[in-house]
Amino acid sequence: MFTLLALSLAYLLGCFSTAYYLVRWRTGEDVRAHGSGNAGATNAWRVLGAWGFVVTLAGDAGKGVLALLLASALTGGNPWAVALSVPAVVAGHIWPLQLGFRGGEGFATALGAFALLDPAMTGAMVALALSLAGVTRKRSLAGLAALLGALFWTLLLGRPTSQLLALLLTLPMMLWAFRRHLRTLLPSMSRREE
Repeated sequence: MFTLLALSLAYLLGCFSTAYYLVRWRTGEDVRAHGSGNAGATNAWRVLGAWGFVVTLAGDAGKGVLALLLASALTGGNPWAVALSVPAVVAGHIWPLQLGFRGGEGFATALGAFALLDPAMTGAMVALALSLAGVTRKRSLAGLAALLGALFWTLLLGRPTSQLLALLLTLPMMLWAFRRHLRTLLPSMSRREE
């Protein structure tokens, strides 16, 4: 009963779109009408500048952390409920009910949630993503590498099965949300091979 409540609350918490409400409050506009069309930190940067990016990143990562803390409190620290709160909060971010199921890509939310679930893995994946982004200048490639790296990290280091399940459920959702970037990234990679 409390696990179902925790997962439902995680989804609803994920539905709070920091970029959407911040941009709406500051400009009266819908952030999804700009740039990539997503309700995320990069689009908030496009509309509000660097401070919009920082506030959105902190808010979205914060709701990932809060969802796991809430699940832990409600279920007495049940590792399965805590781990399954990761895909629930990310699903809320990607498909927010009140915004017609059009949200962001879920990276900052997943970052916050996984930082609480496995700080070492998250630190390593952030380092990987920042390094790749610095070298390639492709945020999408860096994000994809971090997602796949997290999966390999979890498998190779024998992390708990609950954490593996959280990743296996979260990864396809984020790849779906990331599909537009993948379509542009794959052709550019194949051109390099020629």
